[in-house]
Amino acid sequence: MTAVEALRALRERWWILLVAAVLAGTAAYAYARLWGEPRWRSSVLIQATGRLDYGNFLALEKELRPLAEQVLQLGIMREVDQNLHTDLPPERMLEHTRAEPVQDSGQVRLDVEDSDPRRAEQLSLEIADVYTRKHNAAEQGKLREERVILSTLDRPNQALLIWPQTGILVPSAALLGALVGGFVVLALVYLDDTIRTPDHVRQYLALPVLGMVPRPRRGLRPLKHPASRPAETEPKPSTEMEVPTTAARV
Repeated sequence: MTAVEALRALRERWWILLVAAVLAGTAAYAYARLWGEPRWRSSVLIQATGRLDYGNFLALEKELRPLAEQVLQLGIMREVDQNLHTDLPPERMLEHTRAEPVQDSGQVRLDVEDSDPRRAEQLSLEIADVYTRKHNAAEQGKLREERVILSTLDRPNQALLIWPQTGILVPSAALLGALVGGFVVLALVYLDDTIRTPDHVRQYLALPVLGMVPRPRRGLRPLKHPASRPAETEPKPSTEMEVPTTAARV
């Protein structure tokens, strides 16, 4: 099957692609609205500061990864749960918390995901505050030039909806449905060995095409041959002459 034949097949069966795209988009929208649990993410930035000389700055960059990993502790989550009195177990709170260093900035980004946007905002701020207090208290016993002090940046931590994103999910599902529909159409055309065009005759039978019988149009009755029409009835000539008779009166 050539590219021209594939394009012709897709153009002739465009409605299959449209139906597949509509069905896939509708299914994605229904899943997002009915079965997909919403996920909100709130982010907080923690700034690490030390002496602003070149050597300590490089050391501070190396410590960002361990600092980010120290946030993910069950002890911190238990203290957060005691402060906020949430109905989430610390294990689940820890499972939905992420901490990653921000390179070339001396910052750690703390992300908390939850089905309630307001609770996600409260958790992110409280986790950052609890961790910075614990860390700074432990740093007081070190020399001043070796201390790394953490502080929560005063930035908006408004929760953002990360799942389901209907504006991205539905078009993506519709596009995928159209691609699957196109693949099905091409597969059916490839498996169909019916001879439909003069090119197929030349390609598969290696015979010249002498003529084609057109397909009758709908709504038109086929013409009848004159010999098939019933003969018109003509009046037969009478062989006897009708003579009027008169009755004689007596």
